[in-house]
Amino acid sequence: MPSSKGADTWEDESRAVEGRPDAQEEAVALYTMHAAKGLEWPIVIPINTMTRIKSVSGPIVERGTGHFYCAVLGVKPTGYAVALAAETAELDRERVRLWYVAATRARELLLLPRLDVAPKGSVWNAILDLSLANLPAINLSGFAPDVVIAAEEKPNTQTRDIFAKEAAGIAARQQHIRWRAPSREEGAGANAFYPEEPEILISDIESARLATDAIPDIQGGRERGVVLHKLIEEVLTGETEEAVPALTARAETLVRALGQPVAHDPATGLMPTELAGCVIRALSAPEVAALRPRLMPEIPVYASTALQDHEEATAGIADAISVSPDGKPLVVIDWKSDVAPTTEMLEHYRGQVRAYLDIIDAERGIIVLATTGRVIAVERVRP
Repeated sequence: MPSSKGADTWEDESRAVEGRPDAQEEAVALYTMHAAKGLEWPIVIPINTMTRIKSVSGPIVERGTGHFYCAVLGVKPTGYAVALAAETAELDRERVRLWYVAATRARELLLLPRLDVAPKGSVWNAILDLSLANLPAINLSGFAPDVVIAAEEKPNTQTRDIFAKEAAGIAARQQHIRWRAPSREEGAGANAFYPEEPEILISDIESARLATDAIPDIQGGRERGVVLHKLIEEVLTGETEEAVPALTARAETLVRALGQPVAHDPATGLMPTELAGCVIRALSAPEVAALRPRLMPEIPVYASTALQDHEEATAGIADAISVSPDGKPLVVIDWKSDVAPTTEMLEHYRGQVRAYLDIIDAERGIIVLATTGRVIAVERVRP
């Protein structure tokens, strides 16, 4: 039981786990003196009592005053010897208290090992005079030895071929799960689920741009997408007012929360007024406005498909889903913050949305490019 481990636990007064199963009553448990505090067992036997005690050395923090003493270039400061003596005395008292903990954990029997060597002053067994020489030895004659029935030995008939056959059977019965997360496959080089040329519908709002229009001078990036998604979500949940002043103020708060500087030019960084305009533009698109009464943001979606050799599980979060009056998903919306997405990237986004359509069994989806106001229609493809 004695051990130098657990001192931090003792000092921090960490509680030990209690309420163990009754089956452990017949088991042998190993605990340090520190960890045994508050627990008890029918029989306790302190072990390793000849373990040496670590002496105090090096830097010392005086417990009463908090003063720090440390030798510099081998020269010890004034008061070091007094602090060392006080720390040594306190640790000696603490070890006596630990011995008390160890000796009072037994409900029925405490067995103290009586060694045939004299303990030295630097070991746990020498901290207390337990008068072991005057204590009677335990009498084991009254305990009947347990009857041990030897198990019938059976020859090992396993061969290499048998082992290989059993291993193949285990492998054949093992079920493999492959996870897919459509919303995380954002790279342009990733494979789209349904590689088709996207059809682009231009909404009739004033801010909509054609693919051939000039690229806006805006600095994109992950942080910009995070802020835009958060702003749109808060508008749909009613947390933020759908007005430029409120969105601008909230955007500035979110930008600062990300540890980003607030820019006054969208070409150089995150500009709150530009972000607020993107939110208004995305939510004002006719295709989106028609769905607003039953639009639910940030919906987790899951699906599982049993294939021939594995199970394919898909998990993700749809940016927004429009539902029917009876709760059936109808349309999936995916907000995108890209400034000038390529045809390949748009195709990939379309594949992501189609993956969500398959998961929730919806027929239609739309991709909304908040920066320019473009809306891309996505239809479900059935096999």
